Amino acid sequence: MTANDCKLLQSRKECRNLKPFLVIEGVDGTGKSTVCAALEQEQGAAFYKGMSPEWRDFRDFVDEDADDDSRLLYYFASCMYTSGKVKKSGEKVPVICHRYFATYMAIYSLNTGTPLEKVLEAFAPIRERMVTPHLSILLTADHEELKRRLLARVDELKATDMRVVNSHEYTLNFEAALRAVMSWDGPYIVLDTTGKTPEQVVSEVRQLCVQHIPGWPTVIESSN
Repeated sequence: MTANDCKLLQSRKECRNLKPFLVIEGVDGTGKSTVCAALEQEQGAAFYKGMSPEWRDFRDFVDEDADDDSRLLYYFASCMYTSGKVKKSGEKVPVICHRYFATYMAIYSLNTGTPLEKVLEAFAPIRERMVTPHLSILLTADHEELKRRLLARVDELKATDMRVVNSHEYTLNFEAALRAVMSWDGPYIVLDTTGKTPEQVVSEVRQLCVQHIPGWPTVIESSN
């Protein structure tokens, strides 16, 4: 076992001392926000996005003006910052994360053309120091369903949303990169949301949490 393996094992042991930590990943339009909002309310959980608002304020500037190395360090630092918040909150309450680090490693690789293996090799020392989720779930859906969901949104679509709407190839590459990062990090579960209502998706995610996260309640009481 290498020193890196030992540090990652320690990260996994530390997560056992925290309240349940769930990560929901997926391409835009797969239902991440709906699932996270429902479970956050049910669990009285702390909720975080993989890139916190404090860091997102700088993202447009970094993506447009920074060189590739600076951009990569920015993504690394934002992921580490989120992990710190997760660890602090997880000592008291469950934590649900709308994306963690897989999305940002995948996006960086796609946008810069850097091989994903190189990105993950550089990211490995950062990952060793981050909190490990008790469960990571990758939500998927077919491209036509993703387009329908995104175009039905009331809010103005983000640039990443439009890439998914306009390019089936980009969507496939994004999902493939997500799968590769999540496989590199450890076991995860894929849930296809095509043709399912939001309520059905939430119910299936809830069942997965009960099955795979020790201490996740089998009966959820509404907070209303």
